[in-house]
Amino acid sequence: MERQQEVAVGERLLGHIDGRTTDLAGAMFRNPVSAYFDHDRAAVERERLFRDQPIFMGLAARLAKPGDYVTEDVAGMPVLMIRSADGQVKAFVNICRHRGAPVARGCGNARAFTCPYHGWSYDLGGKLLGTTDKTGFAGLHLAAHGLLRLPAVERHGMLFVRPNPVQQGETVEIDIDAGLGAFAADLAALRLETYRLASTDRVSPRINWKVAIDTFLESYHIPYLHHKTVAPFFVGNCGTFDGAGPHGRLCLALASLAEVRGVPEGAREHRPHLFPIYQLFPNTVLIPHFDHIQFWRAFPGRGDPSRCDVEMTIYKPADTDRSDAHYAENRSIVLRTVMEEDFPLSERMQIGFECGATDEVIYGRNEPALVHFHASIRTALGRSA
Repeated sequence: MERQQEVAVGERLLGHIDGRTTDLAGAMFRNPVSAYFDHDRAAVERERLFRDQPIFMGLAARLAKPGDYVTEDVAGMPVLMIRSADGQVKAFVNICRHRGAPVARGCGNARAFTCPYHGWSYDLGGKLLGTTDKTGFAGLHLAAHGLLRLPAVERHGMLFVRPNPVQQGETVEIDIDAGLGAFAADLAALRLETYRLASTDRVSPRINWKVAIDTFLESYHIPYLHHKTVAPFFVGNCGTFDGAGPHGRLCLALASLAEVRGVPEGAREHRPHLFPIYQLFPNTVLIPHFDHIQFWRAFPGRGDPSRCDVEMTIYKPADTDRSDAHYAENRSIVLRTVMEEDFPLSERMQIGFECGATDEVIYGRNEPALVHFHASIRTALGRSA
């Protein structure tokens, strides 16, 4: 956030603390529990949310130099992202045009990609360089059998891909700023292009992918679930919420925010006492700290809507003088809180959704980020419930 926004949000939070209030949604929101386990619903989400929407793929540091590549399974779509020889970021479906084997695995740096099955090779631009049996494939038009292109963009130090192959006449670019709306300036101000990867952790809890995102979208639970860990650092059930299209920004008050009261309004520094949480639609949570950036990404499990894959990454400034031990301790605190408190309870909640005892869950007016997130999902799916 820019300073003007930080001041505005900080003062809103101070007002909430004084009045023991929080930002409120217009109304309570009722969601059928089937939204968390129904197979038909999951299939529509996969198509509308994880094919038609730009998906955050990490920071630009993942592709630091020409030839760098990363591969991921994005909700069933094998994705290969490359920094090509000209420095541009490009994305392809990670399947050989011969028999569908992946042409790359993991991450690394390469000058070309060779299919491990029959040796077909492709350059960094996805062009098919040649087959290994010239007679068997005589007459094959090489130019028409390159890797299938996916729309991708590098912007504000962030990588995005739309996991749906480019159709004829369609652009390979993504206008991500138009999609981010008012938050584009917020993300630009973070200077994410100056960060480097510190750690990556992946888990596969028995919860629907939306439950993993829900975890971060309200502070109502903090004094209760986290009373032994992080609760003392926060003002519970107190936050501001602002939306930008389907995206949202929940800003929580740290307990230390009271310290600014003794400072004249024009000289107050609110930012050290704020805890912003950006929900980047559909499946990413971005939490900027002073000395690192934390990302959470949740993907639906293959064929099972009651499971998901969750990745937590921490990025640190390239010029930091903080030790690796410092970032390891931050990682440990986060993992203890989420992996030992949030997700285990979420797995019990998932069982409760599926047991048939209730038809719906209710998000309160004091949970506006949750309401906005699920309302945005309904809009994207073209559903009323």
